[in-house]
Amino acid sequence: MKLIKIKKLKTVLLAAIGLILAIAIYGLLQLIEPVAIAKTPQSPLPVTFTGDKLLIASDADMVATAYADAKLDRVAGIEDTLTVLDLPLDSNNPQISAIEVSNSVMSWPQIIATSPDGQKAYIVEVRSRPEDGVQELETIDDMPEGKYLTVVDLANPAQPKIIESVAVGSNPEHISISPDGKLLAVNLQDQGKELLIVRLQPDGKLGKRFYFPMLSNGTRMDNQTAIWHPSGKYLAMTQDQNSRIGFYNVTEIPNDEIQVKPFGQPLEVGNHLSHPKFTSDGRFLLVCDLKWSTRSQPLLNFLMNPTGETISIRFEPESGKSPAIASRVEIGLSPEGFALSPDDSLIATVNMRRTYLPNYIPAWRGKSYSSLSLVKFDSQSGKLTNIDEYGFEGLLPEQVTFDAEGKSLAVVIFNYREPSPKTGTVEFWNVVSGDKPRLERTGSKIDVVRGAHDIVLVP
Repeated sequence: MKLIKIKKLKTVLLAAIGLILAIAIYGLLQLIEPVAIAKTPQSPLPVTFTGDKLLIASDADMVATAYADAKLDRVAGIEDTLTVLDLPLDSNNPQISAIEVSNSVMSWPQIIATSPDGQKAYIVEVRSRPEDGVQELETIDDMPEGKYLTVVDLANPAQPKIIESVAVGSNPEHISISPDGKLLAVNLQDQGKELLIVRLQPDGKLGKRFYFPMLSNGTRMDNQTAIWHPSGKYLAMTQDQNSRIGFYNVTEIPNDEIQVKPFGQPLEVGNHLSHPKFTSDGRFLLVCDLKWSTRSQPLLNFLMNPTGETISIRFEPESGKSPAIASRVEIGLSPEGFALSPDDSLIATVNMRRTYLPNYIPAWRGKSYSSLSLVKFDSQSGKLTNIDEYGFEGLLPEQVTFDAEGKSLAVVIFNYREPSPKTGTVEFWNVVSGDKPRLERTGSKIDVVRGAHDIVLVP
């Protein structure tokens, strides 16, 4: 009997030692960074970023690491801002203007929409400003509820002005404008009113509103990121805790009403999807999967998440075929935002990796810096091919955009890892064409209000 007890004790001790060693080895492996930081030239390279305007939304109410510890680290006098950068860019003397507009990083980076003529911007609040003096919350989900949609006049980029700010519902998370500029689609968290469609007036102000319940398998779970199809006839929406894409047919009916009906069945796509985007011809829908829901414990999802994916979905409603996944490719860690080049040939994803981790974690893979992934896209077949990944400094970069010619990239950086940061950054990269396209770091940056999280090109 005593011998059996000793053997059991040895087994338990060996198992415990094995577990401790496994954890130690895993922790040591996290110190190895497989992605190198891209070289910065000694002198900044010239940047020709083309287009009409570049819009940057900054959430000044929190720092990047507040996602982990709910410590906001607010700085008095710095408020949420919409920055307008006049283009083409003169990197030596950039023409910048700014206006205070409430917005929040607590959604996917799709909180700005612009009218087709580039004269109006529409910004949803998502979450609102905490009261003065509030520096820490129990959890980041305790951020005050948002409700406003703000309309900004951009006719004079040097002097943007607010036209109106209207309460439209609880936590308006995402916004998309129809190709003809007549309708806005907004995602809400109000039960039975998860989708709002707003008819826009000729002067750009908000007109009649239509609220729709978005059911998915008999539930209303996480309906997010509604995006218009280039035809203006369909909406695509991530659903069911970011695992599916649902498609909807949108039609105008008599008496100035709008009808929204499911188009086929929702498509099982991935694990934790970000915001989608249609290609210019509407034949494919692109979306990134952050893989943030692979484990039952939320903490482990953010400490041990695998590399993400870019996914292309064939969408040809006139063919009679159901939407189907055409291709998927592995990219970097936590690829929240992405951009499609004007000719639909390249995709750039911005990977925040694990830069949201707080300072008290001394070292962990992906904590120190972020990255960009460059992916080749075949617009005929939908095939995706990963080209390369490029590391760069900065925390919580959530969005990226090509310029109007597809020759440059602009990436927003929420803040750097420093006490009480006051600025965020827009960093510019060159896109070098060829048989194997690549990205080139220019070293050119423009500081904006801290918390830069969404960037939109007005071409």
